[in-house]
Parts: sequence; C-alpha cells; structure tokens
Amino acid sequence: MSTSGGVAGLLTQEAAPGGSVTYTLTIPSTAAGTHAYYSGTQGDLQVEMGLYGAIIVIPSAIPGACTSGNHATNLTAQGHWNEANYRLAAAAYNHPEACYDREYLFQFSEMDPRIHRQAEEQSTRSCTGCMTVATEPYVPAYFMINGRSMPDLMDPNYAPEYPHQPYNGNPHMHPGELVLLRVIGTGRWQHPFHEHGNHVRVLARDGNLILSATDPNSLAGPLLFTTTTTPGLTLDGIYYWSGKGLNWDPYGHNAASGSTLPCNPDANGYNTGAPTAINYFEWCQDHNKPLQTHPFGDVAGGGPATLPDPNILANGAWFGGSPYLGPDATVRAVGNTGTTPPSGTVANAPDSEAGFAFMWHSHNEREITTNNIFPGGMLMMMLVDSREFVIDESN
Repeated sequence: MSTSGGVAGLLTQEAAPGGSVTYTLTIPSTAAGTHAYYSGTQGDLQVEMGLYGAIIVIPSAIPGACTSGNHATNLTAQGHWNEANYRLAAAAYNHPEACYDREYLFQFSEMDPRIHRQAEEQSTRSCTGCMTVATEPYVPAYFMINGRSMPDLMDPNYAPEYPHQPYNGNPHMHPGELVLLRVIGTGRWQHPFHEHGNHVRVLARDGNLILSATDPNSLAGPLLFTTTTTPGLTLDGIYYWSGKGLNWDPYGHNAASGSTLPCNPDANGYNTGAPTAINYFEWCQDHNKPLQTHPFGDVAGGGPATLPDPNILANGAWFGGSPYLGPDATVRAVGNTGTTPPSGTVANAPDSEAGFAFMWHSHNEREITTNNIFPGGMLMMMLVDSREFVIDESN
C-alpha cells in the first residue's frame, strides 16, 4: 500500500481535520476472497460512525469445475427463464470446491445512540479536530446488516428513504444453487448469526481457505449451525437448499389431478437432467408425496402431516398458506377444483411469487430488536423460489 497526502499517524498516513489522504492498494492474485477495511484512527469512534467497508478480490483463475456439472445446468436454467447472472465470478477462490451460483454480501454492525448523539452535538463546534466523545460504556441499541435493521433491510437496494445504502438483506435463491455468503464483522461485538434451512459450509476466513491438514487439495471448513461474526474479520461460506429431507413433494405434484411432472433422478437423486423444468433439482425420492394426511381441499391424503384449517391459523404478509413451492404449485397439487389452503400472500398473489421463507437472524435475542422493540435488528429472510420465478437483483 502507498499513500499520498495527510499527516503521519500511528499506523500510516492519516487525514488531517478537514483534509484528505489517498491510499493506493496493489492486491496480489493470491489474496482472493472477502476482506474488511476500516478506520485505523480513533477506531472506537470512527468505525462506530461508519468508516468501514468491504474489499472483494476475485481469483485470477477460475477452476474448470465451475463451468461443468450442476453449475452448467444452473446457467442453462437461468438462460431459459431469462434470468441474469449477477455473480462477480464463478468461484470465490481458485479451487474447485469454491464454485458458486449466486452471492450476497452482509456487513454486521451495531450502534450506540448515545455516542452518535454526542457526536452530532459536537459537530456544530467552530473549532477543528476538537471532538471528544466518550465511547465507553458501550451500550448498543441498534443492530444492523448492511446499515439497516429489520424490516428496512428487506426494502430494495438504494431505496429512496436510504439512497446511500446499496445492499439490502434480502437473499434469494432457487433449489440446488450454491449461494456464496460474504460475511464481515464491522462493529465491536460478536454476532452469532443463524441461517435457517441448512447449515453453512465455511470456505475461508479473512481470505484464507481452510485446507485439510492431510490433503492440501481439499477444503476442510466446518459446517456451521451459526456463522459467528468476529469484529474486523470476514467469513466466506456456501449455503445450499434443495428440499431433500422434507419427506414431501414441495412442488405439489399429484398424480390423481393429472398434474405430475416427471422426475428422473441423477446419480445423486436429483432431477438435474431437465434444467428448463419447473421442478429442476427436485429430490426425486419425495416425488408425488403429498404433505397432508387429512387435507382441506382436494389434495390426495397419505402424507406425514395434518394441516390446520388456514382460516383459523394465520393469514398475513408472511404466511403463504400453501406448503408447496412456486406460484402455481397449489393448483398443480389440487387440480382445478380448489385452492385450499390458499396460495400466495398479502404482498404476493397466488399467480406471483410463492416461495419458502427461511428466517435468518442473530441468536443473541436482543439483537433481533431495534431499541428493544421486536421485530427488528439482525433479522432477515432467505427466499427460496422454484425456477419459474425470476430473481431480479438489478436494483
């Protein structure tokens, strides 16, 4: 790193009050991965005030495995449904086990309103460089992902009400995709974050691949129930969901209604030979299995669960009403004779998105509040949709 301008500081050149300094980085290809940067001057205050960010380094070479197998058929599916590819690269590292199909960046932080109030009050002083803010005791009341708390973090990128926050907390995927999570701890606290729906396979920490001690060509990162973020450190991990293990057909097939789509298992048991099909990547062992044992409506019985009457359970913005995946999955399940339980939500009509929403949240319960009000804080949803729903990440 080289610098120009500024004044000498403890670690490097610093910007003088009212001035500026320029840092120039030359990053080698061996430094691929997710990295953090943050203020090295009065970090207890300046990091709190938002002087931090992410540096994403893509590998100089992409493994051949990233353009074959399921990764290739995932791209075929994207093309068939006119879905754009928003990845920075096909792999996070130059390693065949670091390939991915979709990616998201999450920066975790917290905020003590007392510190910000004192800084705002002192910003009106006429003197330069004379701000003195007590940063202890530290009692944060706001917990954020990408600068937002629930429910604001579900709004679009660059939403008008916060035009300087380019990333929301609204991850999206299709079954069978490998989703790269780039996670950065940018505050002063650790945050034990839990991704519902599946564990996360860790690839690397601070841009360092976790390799096997006995086989340096194999990755050995743990499969984590919670991906704890550590202040100043980063984590790259892969999240995966396919529907395997549900013990029912999430696509709502029903042979009795004549709506069955074929499911031809590959060597691993998934329907990957038909990337343009709605049920691409279905776990074929559960094909044609209904969920209901005593259904309301016309879905054939015999499944492992008894569904409650949706009229007495819940109907709201986050309740889809149907245990099936996709905008027409309920119709496929019951035929043309009824749609009970109802499909869709208040925000999404039955002929629009009707996916599965997995809650992702901090396991420190106070951190899923905003100023002690629930819901808030570090809480978001991973939305899983079948292939006919086009995921648009352009905003």
